[in-house]
Amino acid sequence: MFRATEIHLYKLYVSREQAFQLLTKIGHMKCVNLVNCSNSAFHEHDYYKQLKICDDIYNKISEIKNLLQLYNKQINYCPNYEQFIQYITITEDQAIKIEQELAHKLQFISSQQTNLQQIIEQRNICEEKIAVIQYCKDFIYKFSGIQLGYIVGCINSIDSLKFNRIVFRVTKENGIIKFKNLNNNSRTIFTLVFAVGKYENLKNKLLKICEAFNVSVYQLPEEINLENEISELQNKLLNLEIVIQKTKYEIDQQLDYFSDIQARIPLELDQVYDFGYCSYICQLKIILDMISTTYYHLTFFEGKSQFLIGQIWCQQSDIEELKQFGFQIEIMRDINENMYEPPSLLKTNQFTYIFQELVNTYGIPRYDEINPGLFTIISFPFLFGMMFGDIGHGILLTLFGFYLLIFGQRIIKRIKLQNSSEYLAYSDFQSLYQCRYLIILMGLFATYCGFIYNDFFSISLEYKLEKFQLGFDGKWSMSEFHLTVMNSFKMKTAIIVGVTQMVFGILLKGQNCLYQRRFVDFFFSFLPELAFMLSTFGYMSFLIIIKWLTDYSNNMEPPSIITTLLNMVFKLGGINGPEMYPHQVYVQTILIKVAICSPIIMLLKPEAIRIQRAYFNQRNQQIVYDELIEQQNHQVEQNQQKNQLFGQLIENRKIIEDKHFDFSEIYIESLIQCIEFILGAVSNTASYLRLWALSLAHSQLSEVFFKMSLEPQLCNGSIFGICFTFMIYALATFGVLMCMDTLECFLHSLRLHWVEFQSKFYKGDGYRFQKFNYLYFLDQKFQFSTRM
Repeated sequence: MFRATEIHLYKLYVSREQAFQLLTKIGHMKCVNLVNCSNSAFHEHDYYKQLKICDDIYNKISEIKNLLQLYNKQINYCPNYEQFIQYITITEDQAIKIEQELAHKLQFISSQQTNLQQIIEQRNICEEKIAVIQYCKDFIYKFSGIQLGYIVGCINSIDSLKFNRIVFRVTKENGIIKFKNLNNNSRTIFTLVFAVGKYENLKNKLLKICEAFNVSVYQLPEEINLENEISELQNKLLNLEIVIQKTKYEIDQQLDYFSDIQARIPLELDQVYDFGYCSYICQLKIILDMISTTYYHLTFFEGKSQFLIGQIWCQQSDIEELKQFGFQIEIMRDINENMYEPPSLLKTNQFTYIFQELVNTYGIPRYDEINPGLFTIISFPFLFGMMFGDIGHGILLTLFGFYLLIFGQRIIKRIKLQNSSEYLAYSDFQSLYQCRYLIILMGLFATYCGFIYNDFFSISLEYKLEKFQLGFDGKWSMSEFHLTVMNSFKMKTAIIVGVTQMVFGILLKGQNCLYQRRFVDFFFSFLPELAFMLSTFGYMSFLIIIKWLTDYSNNMEPPSIITTLLNMVFKLGGINGPEMYPHQVYVQTILIKVAICSPIIMLLKPEAIRIQRAYFNQRNQQIVYDELIEQQNHQVEQNQQKNQLFGQLIENRKIIEDKHFDFSEIYIESLIQCIEFILGAVSNTASYLRLWALSLAHSQLSEVFFKMSLEPQLCNGSIFGICFTFMIYALATFGVLMCMDTLECFLHSLRLHWVEFQSKFYKGDGYRFQKFNYLYFLDQKFQFSTRM
């Protein structure tokens, strides 16, 4: 993790027939980055049609998913991609086979749904007709000897009131209408009887009204055929129910084919997870994801007549593994490798992953620069512990981290096996589970700093080790100067830690300059910055330590460090009062001169760049002249030919002097960097005082919660009062200190790393190594998209 893993750029030549199978093998590797070297537009590439086929299959899978949800079928999502893809072998024609299978199944299900809908409509008509006949037979046949007209049928219940009002107006009170709700209450039976004064015209008007209201009108049979008609309708209804059940069974059978787990024997839940079993539709989705991502990466290749040409970033060991696959391929080192900026391959494990993600959130490290993630493993939880220092709170945080470490995988396994449609429940807990080692270290360092501060839920402990005292003595808690002493200690400790971390960051910058052979930056940027930081704030930290180690019990007045530093600046190294150490004036005189000269040296960087460029151009021109002399020995005589040859050599070597080189821009940039560093050194050092401020806030909040709630009840309260106030104290501690303050300390520790520490040496403008790996692709797609 100190730097990105060494990789190289290779050219890959493969025949078209073997390209797909080769990429399926590469997809199971872990450290191969395919480079898009195609000169064709995406929609013009040879494999664009295959990607369109995959898109059509995705739509069909979505249709089946909607059908499964419509029919309340359980979808068993894949709980373990790693185990599942081990047993999957994809082929180039598999997408077409999947499309044909899904198209056939969807067509069958669609036809069955259409038939089912038609049969259900016929059944509803039969049910309505039977209900109408049974309801209207006594009312209609009673007036069979009287010249009356009638209309019977069913209407939507919400339209019955409007229908009644319009019929009343049209019949001019010469009609009677009766309603009765069916069992489902959405449809209403009506019986309309009217006088036959103008029979034909009135009936036609009423039928048009029925048509406008989408009324189902039924014709009653003759009275002597009534029972036979009802019997025939009931038999028809019975047959329709049988057909409906068969059609539903066939649809369920087809949907069960997609929703059931494709296993030969019944499985326990643990076996389902261990082997990655899932519903067949999910299996097709995973296979299609693998096929589509393979075709997508095939578009990265430049197509020739019989073969494809691609570029890959990988390690030398991966090239040896590629050659062992047995394909007829040609791999060679790209001669233009130096023209490209390599991606940063940062290998991590379960422990270092979260610390590297903290760095990557700020920016991906360059290929050849030092990676701050290695140092973040210790520095981040340590700074958090300084702000969150408390023995009790640190132990609680550590226990929570160990809970995630021991039971976290089981919880994730249970969430996956529950097949919840809310994938965010898994995603959020997965993010928390990945932080388990960070939380453990944060808790351990908080506990350690709590011992240093001697703070246990705001209570000072009385303990004594055999040979030394760890942290502050508990007797300080009874002193009236307790808060003053603790504030002084925490503030000075924050300064020392901050200066140490910033100096370490500057040293890492020097290492980067030497590794990248940027010697101008090393001499005119790194050395002046290091000298300025050590001669000012480094010296201040040295005075703090000297003052701590000096005994002032013999009526000596301890000197003020701020006053000493001010006299050092304004008196050029002079002091007032006795020296804190031998030759203090001489040392301070040298340090103030170093601090003054450091910015001047930084401002000389543009001149060094100008001299370097002049030397570079002169040296390359000498090379050109030497080659001219060599050509002259081969009888190149004409001056015009010499001039042409000279121009060609210059153009081929690309040593034409940059006419756009502007010295003023470089000087202004150097001036800005100098001012920014000097002001930043002051502001960054002051920024580390947040370590003291948040530690003070944490301890005071904890003390207030204890003294205002639990302490009075412990002194003279009842058992009920102690239990009640303890609940209040526990809730306040958990909500404010364990949740809010933990997040606050985490964010401030993150800021100190991003701004104060990493700004000294870290550019963070690289780009991530995009590995072509099926498991990585499936996990990313699962976490950042909807399930399925």
